[in-house]
Amino acid sequence: MFNKIKQDFNSMTILLIPIGVAINFIGGQINSALKLPLHLDTIGTILSSVLAGPWVGISTALAGKLVSMITSPGYFAFILVSLGLATAVGIFSKKGYFTSVPKSLLAMLITGLLVAIIGSFVRITFYGGITGDGSSLIIATLLANGQEMVKSIFGVVFISNLADKSLSIILSLLVVKSMPDRLLIKYPCGPIYINSRKK
Repeated sequence: MFNKIKQDFNSMTILLIPIGVAINFIGGQINSALKLPLHLDTIGTILSSVLAGPWVGISTALAGKLVSMITSPGYFAFILVSLGLATAVGIFSKKGYFTSVPKSLLAMLITGLLVAIIGSFVRITFYGGITGDGSSLIIATLLANGQEMVKSIFGVVFISNLADKSLSIILSLLVVKSMPDRLLIKYPCGPIYINSRKK
């Protein structure tokens, strides 16, 4: 088990982690400034997970959350969402789900559902349902109109995360698609995407 994990960490994937963290940080800052319902702060985690699998994705997520604590220390509990996201995307990538449109859509749907469940739990448990982001405005409006809290939070979080994470996965796959074989082969999941090009 440990040896398999160790194989995912080569010089290229180790370099990928700070790049992913930087992408996450920039996306998070854009979201904070514009108060978007899309978070944009996990694109780097997803790219790392797609290219190198769940363990490198998890490492990127952990490092990214530590960096984000500088500007948003109150949101650290959402590390659970990032860990679930990295695990799901990394496993789907290793299994080759992102090499076909139908399987990609299924993977995005399952990932969106998973992070919505985790995200709703984190919102309710640690923040009382409202965190101050763009989604919170919609949730607050629903609650003010007498909607039930758990259903309102899950509904908004699911739609938001499905859109956000699907967009982030698509952007990451476009990056992978643009990478030449000689570079892609250096990442653990690279051969999967190289082989898919030959079909």
